[in-house]
Amino acid sequence: MPGKGLKPMTQDISGNNIENADSLLDDIGDYMSSPVFSIDHDSTVQEAAQYMRVSNVGSLLIKEFDDFVGIVTETDLTRKVVGGGLSPETTPISNIMTQPVQSIDRFLPIEEANQLMHQNKIRHLAVTEDEKIVGMLSIKDLVAYYAKSSFKMQE
Repeated sequence: MPGKGLKPMTQDISGNNIENADSLLDDIGDYMSSPVFSIDHDSTVQEAAQYMRVSNVGSLLIKEFDDFVGIVTETDLTRKVVGGGLSPETTPISNIMTQPVQSIDRFLPIEEANQLMHQNKIRHLAVTEDEKIVGMLSIKDLVAYYAKSSFKMQE
């Protein structure tokens, strides 16, 4: 774990080294949500939707044993379940999850997350540290970053 104020050498999503990323851009970790909300892969869509509602989150990671094997989002619930005429009470969440889970290192600049989300047409990204998922980043978090950046530019 790096000391306070120190960051490991990071790479952008193209594999290019970013030697002094902290002087350029905010880290993804500064905007991610933590803890990570997850549900077992055997749970039903109904259970997942209820958990998302009470937790006030737009996505859940799907866990099988100790591994995150997929992600489900509000969009998945709308398009795959409601739009597909599936029964929320009987459909396993694993039937509608998206896999694999897309992730990005917490020490990369937040613009890298924006680029990755745009390229993959996704709205939620798992955030990793030492290859372990430690948080989630959503479009909402990107909006907060860009609103802050815009505000700074106006000052």
